[in-house]
Amino acid sequence: MGIADPQGEIAVQLHGTGEPVDVTQSHTLAAVAPFTVALPYSRAMELANDRPALHFRERAGRQRVLGKLGLRLANAIALGDRRIGCFIVHSRQNYCLSAPRLWARYLHLGYQRWRWPPDVPVSAGDVHAMAIFFICPRPVALVSVADGPGGNLFPMNLMGPLGGDLFGFALNRARPAASMVASVGRLALCSVPMEQAALARRLGRNHWRERIDWNELGFPLGRSPEFGFPVPAFALRVREAQVLETREIGSHRLFLARILRDECWNGGLQFCTVHGIYAGLKARAG
Repeated sequence: MGIADPQGEIAVQLHGTGEPVDVTQSHTLAAVAPFTVALPYSRAMELANDRPALHFRERAGRQRVLGKLGLRLANAIALGDRRIGCFIVHSRQNYCLSAPRLWARYLHLGYQRWRWPPDVPVSAGDVHAMAIFFICPRPVALVSVADGPGGNLFPMNLMGPLGGDLFGFALNRARPAASMVASVGRLALCSVPMEQAALARRLGRNHWRERIDWNELGFPLGRSPEFGFPVPAFALRVREAQVLETREIGSHRLFLARILRDECWNGGLQFCTVHGIYAGLKARAG
């Protein structure tokens, strides 16, 4: 989907810690298996009697709740005077489809996992959680990381702000791209215009590569202003970040970083991904 930045379709609210809190712009995925969400950890969460939950709600129309994810605290990461809580999803409710149609879709997803096993083994519950988490449109960025003349450029959408200048993102810990980001400790996040969605998908193969040849990319490059990393000239927005902390959480490595510079380069709609179940709901609504 092509959506303006920031997306205004879906609100993500934190319930169970007092009054509902809008965390649309302050949460991210920390791992796919087990399905783990990271968000700022507050004193209210410690004092809450009920387990927290994320509600995914339409902003327009009837403002329906389309899905819920129940959370259980796994651990909290201290960053100075701030803490980031990592919450494992323990319950899921998806309201995008009627129960019979939803379970038919889940059976199809199960068949797909059996027929074409993913490189990250995931449980059925984690797959169902993914369908809810991606009700909220997730922007795709091209990550540029450079180490001398070498470097890499690859797409990522498991990412999000965590309050203030803090930013979190998760990479499959078994792939070379994650190791390079951890080694360099700096990166440029480049928002992708919808017109370049197919190109961004093709660059997904770079997750498995140690280094790339910048000259073989086939499109014009600029330089990020802070680090001088090669970045696509077509980028809508370029954010440069310094990694502060990394944690291995299940299938992924969670990176916590500070945004040092944020520039808008071009106008247009950004490439975002949503789950097919939510996309089908939107199509039926016209």
